[in-house]
Amino acid sequence: MATDTGTGLQPSAVATRDSAVFRFSQSLLLLLAICFLLQVFSPLRLNNDAITLLSMGESAAHGGGFLDSGKETVFPRGYPALLAVLLTAGLAHPWVIVGLNMVFLLVGLIGAYSLLIREFFEERAVVLMICSFFLLSYVVIKHCTIPLTDIPFFCCSMCCLAVIGRTKNMDLSWRLVTLTSIAWLLAITAIAVRTAGIALFPPLVFMFAKGSGLKLLLERLSLRAKLIVLTVAALAGAVITYFISQTAYIQQLKDAVRASALPALALGILRYRVNELGELFGNFPLIKMPAELRVVVPWLGFVLLFLMLTGLATKLRKISPTEMFMVCYLGVLFVWPFNDARFWLPVIPLIFAYSLLAVRRLRIPKTAIATYCVVFAMLGFGVIGYSTRITFSDGKFPYEYGDGSLKPTYCAAFQSCRDGNDSDKVDAKALRLLREYR
Repeated sequence: MATDTGTGLQPSAVATRDSAVFRFSQSLLLLLAICFLLQVFSPLRLNNDAITLLSMGESAAHGGGFLDSGKETVFPRGYPALLAVLLTAGLAHPWVIVGLNMVFLLVGLIGAYSLLIREFFEERAVVLMICSFFLLSYVVIKHCTIPLTDIPFFCCSMCCLAVIGRTKNMDLSWRLVTLTSIAWLLAITAIAVRTAGIALFPPLVFMFAKGSGLKLLLERLSLRAKLIVLTVAALAGAVITYFISQTAYIQQLKDAVRASALPALALGILRYRVNELGELFGNFPLIKMPAELRVVVPWLGFVLLFLMLTGLATKLRKISPTEMFMVCYLGVLFVWPFNDARFWLPVIPLIFAYSLLAVRRLRIPKTAIATYCVVFAMLGFGVIGYSTRITFSDGKFPYEYGDGSLKPTYCAAFQSCRDGNDSDKVDAKALRLLREYR
């Protein structure tokens, strides 16, 4: 007798369909991996933040400290320290810098896959598709070739959460101690790369409070040992809090609060966040959209915010370190009074995962979901194609990359422009960096 699977298909047909979907998701991810690897051949792509980070690395490599033109910056020293090591070793070439970004991207995706398969979805095809759509996001495609902190931070945070997830319900053993140490090391590395890494510390504390093995370890300690652990933890927390409070990020936040009324500042931050989420949802940058369509972006942002929060709410009944991290990261973003869609890059896989949980709960028609996914993927492949064209544009790179503001600088660096060059518009610092990192 045939068994009803709830889908109207025979079990063998369901198994065949699931196998086909899994193979498709594997093929899509492999195709995207090849497309991303091609970007390693790109010339060095600069923007304002990249110029500052490269300048810090150059200064540190030459013994001048982590400074930009002799001044302190808002950026932590983790990523510039890596650039300084590359310069000292004679390896600070564009292909090495972009290649390292690809390595960070790969390791971060492995961490994200492990996290999602363990805590969100049992279907491997679903998790692979989330990883693929992460790579299809224009935010990821745009910034994976630029020397910025977003990709390394994504790697550290996803791997940290994946390691924390593995310690759940683990008995007391050396393996547990090792994984706990790795999680703390990854969190410290994350905060050395981006100040937003502070969002990883509450999940780490939660791991100690809820992990059965760690609780058993604490219970076995003597009263004196417990007091020592508590004192060391309190001192470490105080030191971390002090250094974070002294960062330029906090000073910028204080200046923004002083400069405007709190309600206006809060509304401005909300507007920034929904615009960014709208760009993520539409998979298209606001600045490139026709003026007539820009009014739609905030509404798309509200839709994605609703889906994300709905999915997050379904997990809060049995809260895990991942939910705690997401809530803390959202808290960081919703007090940060500046605008850039790449702020969301490190948590895009989690945004997609929570949104999918909400879609399933709300029972949104599969046709609508499929249509959206096709459009999202088409836009993503369009951005990949554009980025690949820039990568292999050779002498036309100054004309193809960016908004044109750095064209004279690239022309001077590559000596490839046939129509002459506006020497008075050359950015001297950017030109020096292009010659240093070549």
